Amino acid sequence: MAVRSTVDFGYRYRVGWHVLVGAVAIPLAVAIAADVTVALGQRLLALGTLAVIVACYALVAPRAMENRDERWGAAYFAVLAVVFPLLLAIAPIGGALLFALCPQLFVMVARWRVRLPLLLILYAELAWAMVARAGVSRYTLAMVGVTVLVPMTVTILVGAYLTGIREQNRKRAALIEELTRTRAALERAGHEAGVHAERERLAAEIHDTLAQGFTSILMLAQVARTTLLRDPTAADGQLDILEKTARENLAEARSLIAASAPVDLTGRGLADALDRLAARHTRDTGTRVEVSIVGERSGAPTGTDIALLRTAQEALANVGKHAAATTVRIELRHGPGLMALAVTDDGQGFDPATVRGGYGLLGMRTRASSLGGTCTVRSAPGQGTTVRVELPLAPAEQAARSLQPVLDLSSTRSTTERAEPPR
Repeated sequence: MAVRSTVDFGYRYRVGWHVLVGAVAIPLAVAIAADVTVALGQRLLALGTLAVIVACYALVAPRAMENRDERWGAAYFAVLAVVFPLLLAIAPIGGALLFALCPQLFVMVARWRVRLPLLLILYAELAWAMVARAGVSRYTLAMVGVTVLVPMTVTILVGAYLTGIREQNRKRAALIEELTRTRAALERAGHEAGVHAERERLAAEIHDTLAQGFTSILMLAQVARTTLLRDPTAADGQLDILEKTARENLAEARSLIAASAPVDLTGRGLADALDRLAARHTRDTGTRVEVSIVGERSGAPTGTDIALLRTAQEALANVGKHAAATTVRIELRHGPGLMALAVTDDGQGFDPATVRGGYGLLGMRTRASSLGGTCTVRSAPGQGTTVRVELPLAPAEQAARSLQPVLDLSSTRSTTERAEPPR
């Protein structure tokens, strides 16, 4: 959408042109009306001619200045070329009107090949009026040179200067307009990228929390249904676990809606959250999960803790779905400027060369990449699987990276040499 620039010379100072016309036309009308040496009828005719000129200006000039269409200006000065000699023939003092008309010419008409003929016509009419009234003589010719040629030369020089200023303003206005469009485009692109990144973040959070919770609830419900038919008393304990899991999932949903930290991290450290996660997985699936903490915590930001906890949740969910493991080991290692989490199972493993990455692994890689870290997955048939995430401990850098939208999730690859399965 084109924006009319506020720095255009003709538009910005249009009121100034109105003031200039009034400052010349009003005293001129008073002088004509007060000239008793001229018959009343001629004075009225001169005043009427001056009124026609002012009316033409009021009707045409604003359009010519605002629309920057020189056809309006050329038409306006064509009418003046016809009316102006009549005013000069009755009242030679009307030549003072050129003080207003000449600047207008350089604003309303853009091309010099149109300006110069119109300018020569107006000054030629002024010279003709002077010669017609005073007759041809050396004095008259000298007066014509002083009152016509000198002002015309000055007008051309001033007009060239005005033209340069106007051209600069026009270029500046075009630049401002382009910058405005560019800024609007960048704002739209940033907004769209932010929306996309937020959707991806929510999708990953929902996948890592609510979806896994519902999967656990479904599995527990199926087990409880089977147990209920055989031993209703034993089913009570499983229903208690089912209820507890549902409450935990509800708390995760509320935490997600409030955009706060995961429930397991609320008021606790990452090590405690991993212990509870391991205990819950053992309780729900019967697979033993061990947690090992190596090194001392060195002030990791909350974003790093959340990323590592989500990775552990996703890795354990994959173990429950695909690995058929009997033991899982979670190792959290604190190093100088680095935190690493490894989840290793003794399950059936897989051949990474035969499968492609699923959404869960893709979400882990994306989360690690957004924090400047890496995610690797190592596995082989019959040899279990290890998921390892390493994140740097640079809060300022992590904050900057976390604000960068992830526009192409498919470009976020792990550092493994082979692809991974849809886990």
